[in-house]
Amino acid sequence: MNSTPEQLQFASIAGYTIRADFHGGGLSCDLGPLLLQGVDRQTGLTERLCAALKDRRHPGYITHTLHELLKQRVYQIASGYEDGNDCNTLRHDPMFRLGVGRQAFDTGEASAALASGATLSRFEHAMDSKAIYRLSTALLDQFIASYASAPEVLLLDLDHAEDAIHGQQPLAFYNPHYRSTCYLPLMIFEGLSGALVAAVLRPGKRPTGAENVMILKRVLKRLRAHFPHTQILVRGDGHFGTPKLMALIEAMPHTDFLFGLTSNVALNRLAQPALGQACAQWAQAQTRDVIPDSVRVYEDFPYAASTWGKRARRVVLKAEVMALGERPRFVVTSLEAPDSQCVYEQLYCARGQAENWIKQIKTDLASDRTSCTTFLANFMRLLEHAAAYVLHQQLRTQALRHTALARAQPATVIAKLFKMAVQVRQFKDRVILHLPTSCPVRSLLHTVTQRLCVPKPASLPRPP
Repeated sequence: MNSTPEQLQFASIAGYTIRADFHGGGLSCDLGPLLLQGVDRQTGLTERLCAALKDRRHPGYITHTLHELLKQRVYQIASGYEDGNDCNTLRHDPMFRLGVGRQAFDTGEASAALASGATLSRFEHAMDSKAIYRLSTALLDQFIASYASAPEVLLLDLDHAEDAIHGQQPLAFYNPHYRSTCYLPLMIFEGLSGALVAAVLRPGKRPTGAENVMILKRVLKRLRAHFPHTQILVRGDGHFGTPKLMALIEAMPHTDFLFGLTSNVALNRLAQPALGQACAQWAQAQTRDVIPDSVRVYEDFPYAASTWGKRARRVVLKAEVMALGERPRFVVTSLEAPDSQCVYEQLYCARGQAENWIKQIKTDLASDRTSCTTFLANFMRLLEHAAAYVLHQQLRTQALRHTALARAQPATVIAKLFKMAVQVRQFKDRVILHLPTSCPVRSLLHTVTQRLCVPKPASLPRPP
């Protein structure tokens, strides 16, 4: 057996050699878990999600409660540790222990260690379809509870995200659009705040209109139960503009839609007058000293596709002409008041921000780590990553508002605020954390901790 301490070697400086080892004891490189705990305590996120689960384990064999398992997994994902195997080492990290609500170090015979990777894997694989449905409903209830009063307007942005699969996961199919074998989860965001409304893992094939109706009907029904007079606008690209989904939204009060519309022969024929006008303006623009990149003309007209049951709906046309040629684009909407240019440029194009939020949850928080052996376990993982996104979004909009990180992405918050050397000292009646003297975000941490260390708000009534 080699008793030589494991050391790391670095280049020497004048008069000194530099060595390092892993015997620092009560040290951690993560301040994030305590900040996440503060956000979680104020919003009640993991408590609400845990209330949706039923613990069927024998009480005599329980070492970690469901709430502790959920907090440990979500906090680690939100801190940049998406791999479940990281739990095997982070379970001994004093900052993650404090974040979950356990003692920083073991005392006597009592062990404060968190769950191992195997325990968390069993936790994810124990989910059945009823548990997944209750968790998804609880995530939607969390969005509803984030409003102290009913908002005047809600913008629901629908979009699918590619979740590439590299194994034999169930219900993963080849998608010709993405040219990969993947899942195709549906993400629903609130378009004004970036809050996550719902996350639904689904097979990699193109969704049908009936499937979109099934999901959105449940979401809208629950939102309407709490916000009966709120004006809701549902936005999405072309594959959401199906007759069934449009009919569902039209049947609901104070609810409108704005979807992309795929061009066809009939639409291109109706667009010819506007395209001719745009071509004339483009030809005239060539005589100017400064030639624009493109010329756009906006119009709207009633249109009834054969699959719409002869019901005419408002179609907005963007007739664009550029050096590469003509490029007409169409959207269909139930809105009547805004003019054509406002509908397309300010309302429809703004939905592209949802792709940035998908990038945050997919790239920064690695929501595509769906490598479990069952579809429901992978669904559970998506919901865990969704919960991590909710914590980051609430941290950014509440605790970090009016600071340099108020609009920062999760990866930036993790790098600048979470990853920090911490020395943990545990006494009989208190825990002291020593942070670096040369900490560059000292004043920011003062602001954030003052905002997070406030009495827990009164529990909100659980939506029915």
